[in-house]
Parts: sequence; C-alpha cells; structure tokens
Amino acid sequence: MSDLGITKGFALALLPAALGGSLWEALGLPLGWLMGAAVVTGFFAMCNVEVVVPKPLYSVSLAALGAGVGLSITPDVAATLLVWAPVMVVAGCLGVGAAVLMTPLLARFGRMERSTAFFSLLPGGVIEMANVGEGHGADRTIVAALHAVRVALVVGLLPLVLYAFFPASGDPVQDVALLSWTHLAMVILVGVAGGWATAQLGLPAAWLLGALIAVGLLSSLGFLSGRMPASLMAGVQVLVGISLGARFRRDRLSSIPRALGTGLLVLLVIMTAMAAAAGLASLVMPISLPTLVLCFSVGGMAEMVLTSKVLGQNVALVAAFQAVRAVLVNACAGVVWRNLVSQSDTSLTPKG
Repeated sequence: MSDLGITKGFALALLPAALGGSLWEALGLPLGWLMGAAVVTGFFAMCNVEVVVPKPLYSVSLAALGAGVGLSITPDVAATLLVWAPVMVVAGCLGVGAAVLMTPLLARFGRMERSTAFFSLLPGGVIEMANVGEGHGADRTIVAALHAVRVALVVGLLPLVLYAFFPASGDPVQDVALLSWTHLAMVILVGVAGGWATAQLGLPAAWLLGALIAVGLLSSLGFLSGRMPASLMAGVQVLVGISLGARFRRDRLSSIPRALGTGLLVLLVIMTAMAAAAGLASLVMPISLPTLVLCFSVGGMAEMVLTSKVLGQNVALVAAFQAVRAVLVNACAGVVWRNLVSQSDTSLTPKG
C-alpha cells in the first residue's frame, strides 16, 4: 500500500480511536485511553484497513513518554535502580528461559518450525524478533502475529487483575508541580534528542529508552523536575493503542489459526510463570507485588510503562526492568538460538 493509503488509514481511525479511548477512560477502566483506542483500531484492522501511525509522530510520542518517566528519576530513585540491576538481569534471563522451555511444545502442537516457535516466544520487540527470526528460518508472519497476541494479552489482562486485587496499591503519588510550557518544551526537546541518539545505535524501544536516559540523567542531577500534562499522556496512550490494535489484521491472523490458538495457551503459561516469579521475588525484595509483577511481565516496554503509570506503581523501576529485558533479549536472541535451542532434541518439531 502506498504511503498516501497508509496515511488515509491512520486519519480514518484516529478520531474513532480517540473516542473509544475516552469512553473506556470514562468507564473508569485501567489503561482506558490505550485499550479503547486499541479495540477500535483492531476493528479497523480486522476489516483489513491498514492503519499505521506516522513514524515521526509515534517516535515523538514515545520520546514524550520516556521523558515523563525520566522526570521521576530523582537521585534516590537512581540509586535504587543501580541496587536492583542484578535482579533486572535475572528477570530478563527468566523471560528468555521460559521461551526456551516452551519452544518444543509450541513447535509440536502449533505445527510450526522450532525456529518460528522460539522467536515467537522471546519477549522482545515485534519488529526486532520478526527480523531476527526470519534470518534464522522463522516464519515472519507467525512471529509477528504471536508477538502482537503476547503484548495484547499482557496489556489486556494484567491491569484488570492488578486493579481488581490491588486497587489502592503502589507507591504514593508525590505532589509534583505541573511543568510550565517553557519547561515542557525543553523536556520534550531533550527527550527527542536522546531518543534520536539512541535510535542511531539500533537499540530496542530506542526513542522511549533514549528519552528516559537523557531526561532521567538531568532529573537525577536536579536540573529538571515536574510532571507531564495529563492530556499529553492521554494522547500518547491513544497512539500506543492504535499501534497495538493495528497489528490484528484479519488477512494475517486468519491464515494461522492453529499457531494462534496454541500460542495463546503457551503465552498464558509464560505470563503465569513470570507472575509467580515476581511473587517469589516480593518475599525478599522491599517492593510491592504489583510493581514486581509489571517488572517481570513480558509485555512491550511502552505498554508496561503506561500500565505502571496508570496503576500508580513504581514507573521508573518498571521501565528499568523492561529496558534491561529488551536489550538482553535482542542481544542474545541469535546466540541462544544457535547454541542452545537449534542444537537440542528436535523430536517434537513437526516434519514437513
């Protein structure tokens, strides 16, 4: 489809998605702006309308999200992140380990090649895993579809479960002054510059991560402080929701029903296992269980940061855990495949 067609698809879905987000938000549902926009955009996608958020707009919105998280990184928070860095690595390794363990089952019962199953379960970015997996013989369509299902499952289920059991949980919200327009513009510029610089390095979730680091560094040194306008964060949620819902195109999903059905069950098992690991970690870590569940979860970085922000959890810690996992997965995906998964017993892998 031409760039003009893609632009028309986005323009067609933008207003309905925003209205859907406002409706979900008015109903008091967690992540209302994001989930409402995702559901509405998913309807367009199922009607085979290609909806793509313009890349510059999406990049700037992620930079704004990262900048908002960066503002929460005070000197004390920065010290805390350093203390828990080894646990972040362990959590990332658990996500990779879960993918390794469940790969044979998904390959057998989903009737797919082992490479496709492995890269479909690795908790990395959708585009990154599809690209890397294709280079190792994986089916790009299945990998992309199952990653979309993974993120949708985590974003759709975790907030509802945490909200139901811990409605008043989380770290107390500090009374932080709203940024003035001048300071807001400066924070956004710093975030965009950090995001652009990180994108040049090819890191996952680069615009969000780079903005977080750039603004977080200045915030931790006392040069920046304040909070983002709620309207701006609502707009970011809508754009992230549109990006999520747009992945569920009918022509793509209808061609792989068995893989999707089996993958859904396997992903639920992995989600449960990671939540259980978070529960065990909460026994020895002075951090609330809801925050740790979000830290250990295998959702997308942008989605988990927004979830932690909406639910009043430790957003800086969640962002750090998710960033470490994303970098770890993208760095070791090919190495783990070549030296562990592809060399293991292939008796469960379908033939032909």
